Amino acid sequence: MKIRNILFTILMMGIVLVVYLNIDKISNTIKSFLVSEDESIIPSSNEYKRTYSYARFNNISEYRPINYYYNILNNGYTDFTFYCDEEYINCKSDIKKIAHDDVLLSKINNYVHPFNSFSNINTSLLPEEDKVRVTVSYKYSDEKIKSINEKVDEVLDSLKLDGLSSKEKIEKVHDFIIDNTKYDNDLVNDESKYDSTSAYGSLIEGYGVCSGYSDAMAIFLDRLDIPNLKISSDNHIWNLVSLDGEWLHLDLTWDDTENKLFSDNYFLITKEKLFSLDSKEHNYDTSFYLEAK
Repeated sequence: MKIRNILFTILMMGIVLVVYLNIDKISNTIKSFLVSEDESIIPSSNEYKRTYSYARFNNISEYRPINYYYNILNNGYTDFTFYCDEEYINCKSDIKKIAHDDVLLSKINNYVHPFNSFSNINTSLLPEEDKVRVTVSYKYSDEKIKSINEKVDEVLDSLKLDGLSSKEKIEKVHDFIIDNTKYDNDLVNDESKYDSTSAYGSLIEGYGVCSGYSDAMAIFLDRLDIPNLKISSDNHIWNLVSLDGEWLHLDLTWDDTENKLFSDNYFLITKEKLFSLDSKEHNYDTSFYLEAK
């Protein structure tokens, strides 16, 4: 009994020592995510928060400003205010660069669940209080999320995926979306009557463009607990999926061709295979999407 008490005491002393040695780091982390209204409560995240460990956001010290935006979106916050660390001298200037970089913000957006992706995001710098405020308008309304979730439940029940491998599940969902979505050519001329840039257009209305196809696929992948993200080039967007320890490209839009339905040319392929098929529309920033390097 005495030995057990001694071991417990040693363990507690070890924990206290670790906390003491890292107290500055811990306090800075807490300080970085205080809320403007109460300044002591971190708001709870919504049910669509992803817990995947993305290489792009693992190194907090190196990508700290990007991490702020990723965490705000990934948690589904609509209005979030945080402090810059006192030791982080370039904090506000770095954040200002990101706030005005629409391309970078879109890339960050690709890492979160579609229901947590933004349609508009604004950053306000508050120099007198050393605060930064981020407000977010999200892409999907509550009504559309409800409709999409009901459709996903219906589809997953009809596909009978129990007992199948992850690849087989992905293939069945891939084929369902392609078989039930028509590419919305009218959107090119701004004459479309459908919400084809979203999963609502693809899954509910039956019309979509690349962002609609990829959002729909991402929603299913998250429901199946399969790690994923989206990748975008200048004119196109598709899915990236983690399967058996490897990140593979999945492009439903380009698999859905009029003359060769279910061609599967872009079904779970490597970067090398992707570039061999097309190096123009799929020419993405490999330095940012670390999973797809």
